[in-house]
Amino acid sequence: MAPRASQLLGPRVRLCSAGSSWDPGCACAAPAAPVARVVDFQVTSVHYYPEFNMSAASPSNNSLIKTVASKVPFSDLCSTLEKIQKSRSRPDKNKYFKDFLDSWRNFHNTLHKNDLNTTDSFYPALRLILPQLERERMAYGIKETMLAKLYIDVLGLPKDGKDALKLLNYRAPTSSHGEAGDFAVIAYFVLKQRCPNKGTLFVQDVNEHLDSIALNNAAKKKDLIKKSLLQLICQSSALEQKWLIRMILKDMKLGISQQTIFQLFHPDAAELHSVTTDLEKVCKQLHDPTVSLSDVSIMMFSPFRPMLAAIANIKHIEKLMHNQSFYLETKLDGERMQLHKDGDVYKYFSRNGYDYTQQFGDSPLQGSLTPFIHNTFKSNLQNCILDGEMMAYNPITQTFTQKGNKFDIKRMVEDSELQTCFCVFDVLMVNNQKLANETLRKRHEILQTLLTSVPGRIQVVEKTEIKSRKDVADALNEAIDKREEGIMVKDPLSVYKPDKRGEGWSKIKPEYVDGLMDELDILIVGGYFGKGHRGGMVSHFLCAVAEPASPGEKPSVFHSLCRVGSGYTMKELYDLGQKLAVHWKPYRKRDPPSNILCGTEKPEVYIEPCNSVILQVKAAEIVSSDMYKTGCTLRFPRIEKIRDDKDWHDCMTLHDLDQLHDKASGKLASRHVDLDDEELDKKKRKIPSKSKKLIGIAEQFKAQDLSSVDKVSNIFEDVEFCVLNGLEDHPKAELEKGIAECGGLVVQNPGPDTYCVIVGTVNIRVKNLIAANELDVVKADWLVDCLQKKCFIPWQPQFMIHMSPCTEKHFAQEYDCYGDSYYADVDKSHLREIFKRMSKPEHHLPFKAIADLEQRYLWDASPLCMFRHCIVYVDLYTIIGDASAKVHGTSLDLRVLELRFHGAQCVTNLTEGVSHVVVGCDARRLSELKLLRMTFERKFKIVLESWVTDSVKAGSVQDEKNYLL
Repeated sequence: MAPRASQLLGPRVRLCSAGSSWDPGCACAAPAAPVARVVDFQVTSVHYYPEFNMSAASPSNNSLIKTVASKVPFSDLCSTLEKIQKSRSRPDKNKYFKDFLDSWRNFHNTLHKNDLNTTDSFYPALRLILPQLERERMAYGIKETMLAKLYIDVLGLPKDGKDALKLLNYRAPTSSHGEAGDFAVIAYFVLKQRCPNKGTLFVQDVNEHLDSIALNNAAKKKDLIKKSLLQLICQSSALEQKWLIRMILKDMKLGISQQTIFQLFHPDAAELHSVTTDLEKVCKQLHDPTVSLSDVSIMMFSPFRPMLAAIANIKHIEKLMHNQSFYLETKLDGERMQLHKDGDVYKYFSRNGYDYTQQFGDSPLQGSLTPFIHNTFKSNLQNCILDGEMMAYNPITQTFTQKGNKFDIKRMVEDSELQTCFCVFDVLMVNNQKLANETLRKRHEILQTLLTSVPGRIQVVEKTEIKSRKDVADALNEAIDKREEGIMVKDPLSVYKPDKRGEGWSKIKPEYVDGLMDELDILIVGGYFGKGHRGGMVSHFLCAVAEPASPGEKPSVFHSLCRVGSGYTMKELYDLGQKLAVHWKPYRKRDPPSNILCGTEKPEVYIEPCNSVILQVKAAEIVSSDMYKTGCTLRFPRIEKIRDDKDWHDCMTLHDLDQLHDKASGKLASRHVDLDDEELDKKKRKIPSKSKKLIGIAEQFKAQDLSSVDKVSNIFEDVEFCVLNGLEDHPKAELEKGIAECGGLVVQNPGPDTYCVIVGTVNIRVKNLIAANELDVVKADWLVDCLQKKCFIPWQPQFMIHMSPCTEKHFAQEYDCYGDSYYADVDKSHLREIFKRMSKPEHHLPFKAIADLEQRYLWDASPLCMFRHCIVYVDLYTIIGDASAKVHGTSLDLRVLELRFHGAQCVTNLTEGVSHVVVGCDARRLSELKLLRMTFERKFKIVLESWVTDSVKAGSVQDEKNYLL
């Protein structure tokens, strides 16, 4: 390797922010290139003045190409990442990243000031900061065990030595420094005394080495992978290797979200990435933060992150769909795929943006799918982008094969008995016309005109329009009977939003509904140590079923079934860990326990069955697998509860497992949704267990004898009423008889089981009941309507004399203060009644009254109300000369609008009662504001402008402590 410039030249000079000199031997110094000119490069609040020659950069960049990445030491990036991780304050984390980003951009502008067409960007750094977004380009095939063995080899560590065992058993709770489960930290402490304080790599060097590893991994050249890793290790400090490991493992643990980093880089970055999934394109197109991207949209041959569905509750589905009709689809169990077609050119991309065109075919002449679907498209179709599910179709049974079976649709071989079928459920572009902003109804109409479905090759997913949750329950029951995964529910008026979950799309599976799944009681026999916040404890469990024992005997042999590590709370995991901790033993593959039989999946530790506990586990289905001794496993297992009520020997047996598998062809959803109980609850909120027997009641309060009344309907079945008085044309006795004919119960004095009190005339007794505020008092007109129409009519405001607190809360969600329903249509007469209640004009509501209304109608959870209780003064003044002057046209004007939009009361004068004063980046008025605050009885808080922007972005008011001045 050629000598670095630092070996040929004199000392390199750096100036810190205070202006002091830096010695080239200090920890912050990096190798310098030959002298040419001085450039100001600021990283994490330190000013660098590297002297460089454009023709002699780092050894990895010997051409005339000028890039910032070839000038920025990798150690500076690692130093920034270390500060971000160690900081607990979100504003500080943001600041460290922003400082580094600004320094990069400033250096870039200086480096390329005469080259406007440069393609250099922040991409080399951002791909290292967000390695999880570069899965395809940065697929290394390297895990912790391989790195541990490599370090042991490179460092010449004794294989049974203390440090070697630390690396190999990094997840064990015996690991030092309290960082069990974090391989990067364990490696850092092992390397700390064995590596130089400063590495010699630049950001570009690291990228080139990592790219080399990814290419060699794809070519399965393990020796070359090892060589590249060795070069990285030998030229890096312990701290740099800590972050290199995290980049390779794609687990940065920065404590700052991908969304936040995108937002700090450019306001449009997240949206552009969602429709391109190309980090390099994002960095190049949005390099200038002052230029907005006007047309962020789905593009041909550019993969986008698809729109996803949120989990929905059947009970709430009508409200989710805004009480309008909606679409129902079968939930397909395949691989989400998008098809881009332009003439005879085809591209296929997965949900994560991986390119599978080679498998499915880029032209009508090759691939497992394209040759079979090319002629199905209409002749007038030039290009299109379709969204759908890639399924495996069995032409013999003419059915789709579930993904849980042993096949991979993305790698199906030609001689497979299954064939590839693309099930299309959406269209995003047709003949260069983008459709994402069209409604789903319009997109579906267009989709049906684009192609002719061919069963088993390409099919348009059928959409059924339904209206009620009963229709949804029936569809889910049908899916259960057909052994399908579940159903999809979609709003016909929804638009397509890439990388968004929900937004009008919902999914319902049997496992989301209580009581539909068969649950398994299986025994913990092994364990795996966790990572991250679960480091140092056994967080995943190997579970097993028992071999049937002889009658009267306890089972002695157990067969592994599945690995499960979700469904519990951290407290449940901690309590379980405390209970089992003393019983765990290391699992030795060469000497496994004879009573625990495993497949290829082996645990890290095991436990004797007699010391273990049973877990109640819920799963989607039982599928074949050679990883476990049973020959099958559970798909999507989840812990429901820890069965402390069962002894270890009462777990499921192999025979029980076989019966369950045969019961529904492996599907564990065997029961149907039953809405009968829910419908009953809707009609009567309180169901008495039995009729009240009144003893010792005065004659005038005794009920009439209704024992001989014939029952004609059951609309009031077992519902208890108290009729205090009736109407002139419908007296009390007639109303009571009507209740009995409809199956109801009548009492003379209301009690805790009484559904409601029926009143024709308000008298002193009625007033006393109202004052008690415990029961619903309803007009007799409501009961008359029910009896005449022979159906249970829901209560409406005009029927209510008094509402109990529970009913009042319910009505607040259904009606406004004038009794006008938010959902139900009204007729002419009803509308007149509503207008009569609005006859008195109301004065302008104060902010407190608005806040009370929002709380009453449960609107206060909306982000639009987050600042409702704040009285804010935005300080638009700045110091000009010796005086303060108001300045408009700054970002603070926008903050005023944001505050008002989200509920705040913004005032133009700083007077008593103000809760917050918002200031911008110019803090020259800070001392003046603090002096003024001393004169106020109620002290206001002075906060940074970022308090507003961060709160708006997060959708909730952020902790003011992080923004106080």
